[in-house]
Amino acid sequence: MAPSATAVHHAGHFRLFLRYCLGFVLAYLILIGSGLYLWAALTEQGEDQQIRTQLQGIHHLLQARYADTPQAQWPQLTRLLQTQFAYPVRVIPMAEAPHTLYPQSLQHLEQGGLVVTDDAHFSYQRLPGSSEVLVLGDFSKPDKADVAWYDSPSVDTLVMVGIFVIAIALPLYFLVYRLWRDVYALGHMALAIQQGDLAVGAPAVGTHLVRPLREALSRMATQLQDVMEGQRILSQAVAHETRTPLARMRFALAMMQVGDEDPEGTELLEGLKADVTRLEQLASAGVTYAQFGRSLRISTQRLEVAEVFDALDQRLPPGGRVRRLRFLPSHQRTLVANRDALLLALGNLIGNACRHAASEVVVSASTVEQWVVIAVDDDGPGVAPADRERIFQPYVQLQRHPDGFGLGLALVHIIAIKHGGRADVCDSVLGGARFRLLLPDA
Repeated sequence: MAPSATAVHHAGHFRLFLRYCLGFVLAYLILIGSGLYLWAALTEQGEDQQIRTQLQGIHHLLQARYADTPQAQWPQLTRLLQTQFAYPVRVIPMAEAPHTLYPQSLQHLEQGGLVVTDDAHFSYQRLPGSSEVLVLGDFSKPDKADVAWYDSPSVDTLVMVGIFVIAIALPLYFLVYRLWRDVYALGHMALAIQQGDLAVGAPAVGTHLVRPLREALSRMATQLQDVMEGQRILSQAVAHETRTPLARMRFALAMMQVGDEDPEGTELLEGLKADVTRLEQLASAGVTYAQFGRSLRISTQRLEVAEVFDALDQRLPPGGRVRRLRFLPSHQRTLVANRDALLLALGNLIGNACRHAASEVVVSASTVEQWVVIAVDDDGPGVAPADRERIFQPYVQLQRHPDGFGLGLALVHIIAIKHGGRADVCDSVLGGARFRLLLPDA
């Protein structure tokens, strides 16, 4: 059974939280470790002096004990003392000491002084009146029979790290994680608004920090919905209301009779008929654009690419074709789209290419990553990079054309957005422009 969208969503939140939490904990531990290391380096001399002072008292008492004991009984005394100390106590010959001490320390030891190793794990002092050396330590390894498991340095380190992790992770979870969750919810709301769903409800947020953003997005969606609805009603009303007077004008023009002896009147009448036809086409294009603009979703189905290309080839009027229009065979056999909307969009792209091409237009389909790309290439003048985004806006024409209204490419853009894709233009291998319609490869 496939995981639900909610489960995947929460899993994504948790992975994001875990990533930032681990990074924060690591940085926190590095800073703490660096601070402790610097502090230990600064206080190392003081600690060494403190250890030396403590050991001087212990060595003084032990030396007095050995001095009161005959040297032949020192081994028995050493074994007795070992049972009373948590760390090793032993007596070694002076000859065994040089390989563990520096020459300067050895000289001090021979003179009866107390010598402590650099790591403070061992202490050495010569027993008076003998060639024997009293050795205490290793202090870092006390008698494990007398030490509880929780007194181990490794356990202390693990407990300290665990406390640090908990102390960082819990505030992050209850504060930052909730903020991430609310921001993601508002991000999905903004994405829905971008896709045209202006009636999307504002999500519930638990963080006071982002509540103003939620209210602002909600007000913006409401205002956009009012503006878009007013624009839709106005454009549709204008388009519908102009059809009746246009029909009357066409009827009146059809009733008008101009004799052959009046060529100027005939030319004027034909111009008026062309203008009325153009206005009718503009009204129809405006209604179509408004219909696609207000629809949140469009129904889709799986289509054969070859069948779509055949339908486009049959729809194009022979008189409007350039010298060479080719539909290339495609390895992409099917795609998911609304058939009527797809044919309208591709028809507009091909018609636009035919108007600007010098001699050749090529239509192809391919797969690029997660997209099905239908490209229309021409060998015309192309589109300047500065105009490649503006050209998809409504009523924008880079060059005035008697058959265009500036809505064809805007319709292509709207249809691509409604399919969850996009439309763009780039340079063509033919030397002109390549218009691409990118649809999700469902």
